[in-house]
Amino acid sequence: MRLFFILFTCIAGGFIHPVTADDLSGIKVVGFPKEGRLESNGTGPYANLVREVLKEAGYSNQLITVPVLRAMRFFETEGEVCLVPTSKLAVISQFPTIGPDRLVESRPIDHITGHLVTRAGTSPITDPADLQGKIMAAWVGVNVKVFFPNTDFTLLKTESEASAIRMLQSGRVDVIWSWIPDVFILYDAMDLGEPVLAEDKPIFGSSAHFTCHNTPQTKAFIERIDVVIDRMRIDGRLKTILGKHARIVGIDVPMPLKYQN
Repeated sequence: MRLFFILFTCIAGGFIHPVTADDLSGIKVVGFPKEGRLESNGTGPYANLVREVLKEAGYSNQLITVPVLRAMRFFETEGEVCLVPTSKLAVISQFPTIGPDRLVESRPIDHITGHLVTRAGTSPITDPADLQGKIMAAWVGVNVKVFFPNTDFTLLKTESEASAIRMLQSGRVDVIWSWIPDVFILYDAMDLGEPVLAEDKPIFGSSAHFTCHNTPQTKAFIERIDVVIDRMRIDGRLKTILGKHARIVGIDVPMPLKYQN
């Protein structure tokens, strides 16, 4: 953490030189809806954050919001595309043929973890073996099977995480897959109290980033927005914009060593 503050002191006073729209005319910044964080109409905390980062970095690029499957196809087939919020690890988990050297990501923003959520009055599930024979609901944008390759369970795909939560509450399914902070945001909005999950035993964890195909142009893009992300981390804007449930990397959770330089 001390190294991080030294790093910020060095870069925060730096001046971001103005650029023209032509500098980034080929880069598309694509977000996919994540209820409570980035809505399908382009609103929400993550949409606000992306726009603020781009504006402060001097970029005129607009956030394009499309359904998750379309976003993934877009990323797979187009060249200079940046997805947000995601990470190298998450992209590779969905597209195993894309190696890490083909991707570049920004400095981390917030920490995201995947969990199994059960109904009130039950115990959290942390062992994949406990899924055997159960019925799970999961948002269509997540390839849940990659996390449980040797477990036999029934998977129902939903168009929204809120739909999965309603199926859980009604007893139609035994368990759902969800994320922190998403599940806390949605349970608050639906007035459902606290979700049942093992917060300290995630099935999957990753920080969220701008994640792009690795090209000279996207690398230059990432270098510039990294300055803004670090500035917003320290002055508190990341937390303010993303909300109380967000776990900001370098503030609420430790900054990984590879970024402490």
